Amino acid sequence: MERLRIEYGTGYMELIVEAFFPCKMPAMRKAARLINQYCTDEARAELFSELREMADGYNALCGMYRETEEALPTDSPQRRHWRAQFNKTEVLRRRMEGNIRLISGGGRE
Repeated sequence: MERLRIEYGTGYMELIVEAFFPCKMPAMRKAARLINQYCTDEARAELFSELREMADGYNALCGMYRETEEALPTDSPQRRHWRAQFNKTEVLRRRMEGNIRLISGGGRE
């Protein structure tokens, strides 16, 4: 799914999935309300599947970064680099989990 189209009474909105997600929670709360209210169950299921794949990718990256970091000497500048990469990716992974939770847990209003 490249784009998610949300059609509502006065117009529509298209979200480019890989650019919008994972987003911060204030934006996600607004988007989740629209997604849960106006998207079909099929569109929501497809989006959920796409987001789950993205979350799995972040999870795999976190594991790779952690393994790489742990293989380096403690005082190494490279270790700090890989730790920073892990931290950034972990933030995205957590954000994605929150995004998924809002979409999967929200029923139609």
